[in-house]
Amino acid sequence: MSFLNKLFGSKEQENKPVNQDETKELLEQGNENENENELVEDTNNKNPELESTINLESLGDLITISSGPVGVSSGSTATDFYVYEWFIKETGEVFYVGKGRGNRHKAFHEKAYEAEKIREMYDTDVRFVRKDLTEDEAVELESQEMTRILNETNDRLTNRIIPFFTKRGNGYDRSGNTPSFQFEKAPTLYVNEIEEHYYNLKPQLFDEVNLKDLKAPVFLNWSIDEQVNTIYGGNVEKYLGETKNLLSKNGSKILKSQYAKSTTAWIYISDESVTKYNLVQKNALDRIGRKIPAYHLIDVWKFLKDNIGEFPPVPTTAEPINLNPTHNRVALEEIKNLYDVSKGFKEGIPYWEEGNKERKNGNLERAIELFDLARYNGYEAPALYRSYTMAFRKLKDYDNEIAIIDEAIERSQTTEGGVNESFILEIKERREKALLLKKKKEGIN
Repeated sequence: MSFLNKLFGSKEQENKPVNQDETKELLEQGNENENENELVEDTNNKNPELESTINLESLGDLITISSGPVGVSSGSTATDFYVYEWFIKETGEVFYVGKGRGNRHKAFHEKAYEAEKIREMYDTDVRFVRKDLTEDEAVELESQEMTRILNETNDRLTNRIIPFFTKRGNGYDRSGNTPSFQFEKAPTLYVNEIEEHYYNLKPQLFDEVNLKDLKAPVFLNWSIDEQVNTIYGGNVEKYLGETKNLLSKNGSKILKSQYAKSTTAWIYISDESVTKYNLVQKNALDRIGRKIPAYHLIDVWKFLKDNIGEFPPVPTTAEPINLNPTHNRVALEEIKNLYDVSKGFKEGIPYWEEGNKERKNGNLERAIELFDLARYNGYEAPALYRSYTMAFRKLKDYDNEIAIIDEAIERSQTTEGGVNESFILEIKERREKALLLKKKKEGIN
């Protein structure tokens, strides 16, 4: 979503909380994502309370930002609404602002995961900002109060949605004690302000690399966009390619499934939060009965260079291939809403959603028709291209799979809002596999 990246940079990536939906996803990952021939899919969690927000998909994550007041009016004509704050008695810190009527102020808030954790850990209370409001007045006051807190205090709000143009973010920003990124230096597993302040969590180092644990590693490629220029000098593919080549030379087998029983290590290309790291380690313990050593790519790269030798050269030119994709996709210049990302998202995503249902049900040709319509209407999220590639892979239509991957790479690299490095790395690996399968299918050595 280039216009959002242009406005906000990558701050939304830092502000993603670990909530109940995210926890459930991490602890109950589906079998489809465990298939090494499939890519992890974007999820589209809908919240009826946020209907006035813009929902954007990127790399499997749902980013939600407010397009105005953070609340949504249901059209009620009642005049007994109120705005309330939850605060810690000992310090007076406000950690959640809400609106409601009746007993809403003391009810359990299922979607306010962090706020409920704080209520359980601390002696908290509630106070009312104002009572006897219309719903529209409550919606407006809720936003004003959140803006006041974020502009005039140091309190860390756990509200996931905050108003525009506040002087600082909510408590989901990385803590100030998180070390900054440095060239060729592994980052830390970070914590956000809420986790550090309320739960006393601290940033952690990745594990120290051990050669015996590099026999069957899995590379974890999540969000790396901010780190590419600083840690990797703008060339993450160099470090990734050299590391994989030297691992292969050393007899290592690179696996695809994060929770394969034979996995010996996870190699993170990016950093990660301590909370998510603990969740995936718990998942590993539940699934395969043990925790997995977690390394960072830079540390592995340095270790291999120091202990094994010089890296084999990484090929710089791709082998020419003859592609003959047969399809009904319109040319890029004929796509509707090509320069209106928001409108393209709105008009295209229904076709992608329906197409993804058809794909999962095995109706691959119909799914591709719907993906073509989503694309034609201007939908360009990574989710669309992932879905395309999975459908073509099932059909063993490698020409079309490679062709749509090439388009995805081209569009990702030319976006005005910045390059989606994570997606490009992911989709390029997909391309290499498709090329090998095409050669095998055609009997080419």
